Amino acid sequence: MNGRLTDRSSLQRHIEHSALAAAAPLLEDLRTKPGLIFRLGIKSAPLFVGQALFIAEQSIIDDVGTIYFFTREGEFFERVFASVAPNGRLANHILPRARLLEVSRLATFSASLRAVSLDEMRRLWSLYDSQSLFALARSLGLEPEALEPICSRYDLPLVETIVHPWLDTRVRALFADPGFVRRVSDKIDADRQAALAYFTQQGLVDGRGPFGLVDIGWRGTIQDNLAWMLPNTRFFGYYLGLQRFLNHQPPNGVKRAYGPDANLNLFFSHLLDAVSPMEMLCNSPRGSVMGYRLEGGEAHAWRLTEPTENAIHAEVVRHFQDGVLFACRHWAPHVEAHSIRSQDLREQACQLWSDLIERPDRQISEAYAALKHNDVFGVGGFVDKRVVPSPWRMIRGIVSSEDRRAVILYIKQTQWSSGLWQRRDLRPVHRLMLIAALTLGRTYKHLRMWMHYHLVTKR
Repeated sequence: MNGRLTDRSSLQRHIEHSALAAAAPLLEDLRTKPGLIFRLGIKSAPLFVGQALFIAEQSIIDDVGTIYFFTREGEFFERVFASVAPNGRLANHILPRARLLEVSRLATFSASLRAVSLDEMRRLWSLYDSQSLFALARSLGLEPEALEPICSRYDLPLVETIVHPWLDTRVRALFADPGFVRRVSDKIDADRQAALAYFTQQGLVDGRGPFGLVDIGWRGTIQDNLAWMLPNTRFFGYYLGLQRFLNHQPPNGVKRAYGPDANLNLFFSHLLDAVSPMEMLCNSPRGSVMGYRLEGGEAHAWRLTEPTENAIHAEVVRHFQDGVLFACRHWAPHVEAHSIRSQDLREQACQLWSDLIERPDRQISEAYAALKHNDVFGVGGFVDKRVVPSPWRMIRGIVSSEDRRAVILYIKQTQWSSGLWQRRDLRPVHRLMLIAALTLGRTYKHLRMWMHYHLVTKR
């Protein structure tokens, strides 16, 4: 056993060294910053090679007809998948066809709702238990101003953040209002018609399948939305990592993770603390899918790009992904020749993931700090990662519920203390306060995960 592992380790080092040697002429041509990030991509490649092999292996086991890669991270994953298995085969098995599916939580949530009810909205509120009506409207793809007259009847300002909306008497009255129900129902019907038309064009038809779905992960919300829309289709989701599920899981879906899966065990579960940096590294410059439009008898996904986000992709993320893909082409011949499988790389893959998050490259941290992240679904807009709670707001949060909610929201959206250490635009005391808050938040989260695992999962 140890000899086999030693041989595997030697082989992996050989592949990495050969990729670095082959990249030497390219690295000399690139500027220092792109070259370093390209090199980081080469060294991080086993994480993505292992994930690609995991997808291939599981798709064979599950006998899926097509593997759909979800935008946005799936655009990168599909390229990795094609590089690792360029001939479309693994261990003498023909792999399913891979296709890109333009989706997002925002584009599929409204279309998947079965009723305009508080119970259905709990699928959203379980993820965002404090939300304004403005953010709710944006999450449904509605213009918030269109709901303002109805909301005003129940003394519901659009911008007021409501804690546990499903318990608020004003919100309950709003959801009993026929005018509100009719407006939202019309939106749901229109969204579902357009979404189903787009899915049909992509070969995703209810009753067919089974289908494989690939995304970066966390809770598999988009898969849930598809499963509710296509109840007679079996879906198998393949993810990099999975957080503990908060919503009832549709009966026609299975989710598996290559990395940590907090629903099964606590193996490398700390990697799920700060997921947005990994999302950035796997991102696409083509923007987020905001919905679907029917034009000329065809359905099209429409996407929204953010200039700052695309600038970061061009300056940093692209070079990282190019390095990964360059290395994947060196891994591909060895995958078949040496029967490399995803399990052989899993522990190393998780360690590489850990290194990316816990010991981040300076360029990665700086890029993340300048990011404007699309959080229209749930939050109602873009989140500027440069903006952090001020020291005074953090202190006021001890007594002010509004300030406390703002700090808690920041903790939920960030959780990346390693990146904060490298923020030179923040004073040391301010950085220390923020990191202390993030540490407390993570400790609370880990305690809940530990309790759930030992009191619920293991039983």
